Amino acid sequence: MKLHYLYYSFDAWLKNAHKAKVQKISLDAYSGCPNRDGTISHGGCTFCNADGSGSGLMKHGLNLQEQWIYWKNKFAQSDRLKNTKHFLAYLQSYSNTYGNIKRLEQITSQLTTLDDCVGFSIGTRPDCIDDEKLSLLANLPFSTKWIEFGVQSMNDNTLKIINRGHTAEISKNAIIKSHQHNLNVCVHIMAGLPNETENDFLETIKKVCELPIQGIKLHGLYVCKNTPLAHAYLEKKYTPLLQEQYVNLICKALSIIPSHICIHRLTADPQQDELIAPEWAKLKGHIVREIETQLFQDGLWQGIKADVSLENPYTAIYKKLEKLR
Repeated sequence: MKLHYLYYSFDAWLKNAHKAKVQKISLDAYSGCPNRDGTISHGGCTFCNADGSGSGLMKHGLNLQEQWIYWKNKFAQSDRLKNTKHFLAYLQSYSNTYGNIKRLEQITSQLTTLDDCVGFSIGTRPDCIDDEKLSLLANLPFSTKWIEFGVQSMNDNTLKIINRGHTAEISKNAIIKSHQHNLNVCVHIMAGLPNETENDFLETIKKVCELPIQGIKLHGLYVCKNTPLAHAYLEKKYTPLLQEQYVNLICKALSIIPSHICIHRLTADPQQDELIAPEWAKLKGHIVREIETQLFQDGLWQGIKADVSLENPYTAIYKKLEKLR
């Protein structure tokens, strides 16, 4: 039995929805952030790379269509992905619903022109949406529609410490509103935030799982160059989690996440040139295997302490999905 049977992966969710392999393509729409441009703050979150996450290809002159073609061509050269015919557009960098509705219309209208695109996932902040924007996203002509919120924590004290610029209540309301517009909701949650204990992190997991979410991305906080967090780390005012601590914490989190919530990510994926610490954050594949191994060794799986305590429910799901490969 493959160890990823121990949790409900986003890959499995996509295969279940489309009856085929679906490959995600990260797109950079060169979006802004109210926590950087002065609307909320000029400093941004204490951990955030000034260049944002994602490929940054828009800054290199590639529009969304050109980025799409670029990644499809790269995937076509991969033995594992060369026969893939279905792709998901992932607007990753910064807050993609920030700004006026016209800008969002301009961005999303381009998604409908992308060859073999079966859906989208749009990353943003919970304070950058409203009913008009959610209605626009909900009415796009795709069967798969995800909105991803950088929640990070449901602890207001933590949100202040990291200069997040919004409250847990704003996250809660954004999740509920998005669900009311029939969008799938994924929340990004960070482990190892400053001053947070294990219980603080697990309380955040419990709180978001009480809301109408369909997915979770789990990240370990890592230290980027040229950030306030980097200064705190160098002054020994912040200590990242050890690899063993992170693996243990994620296993505990998975055990309390209900089985219907798919896991988009188990660990962060920093760019090599931005990372200061911890070194283990570079080892994405290794960390995923460590989590899967510990789950197996400890007799745990997703939802065992939530809604599926009697048997592992994922084996049957994956056996069916293997036939589609």
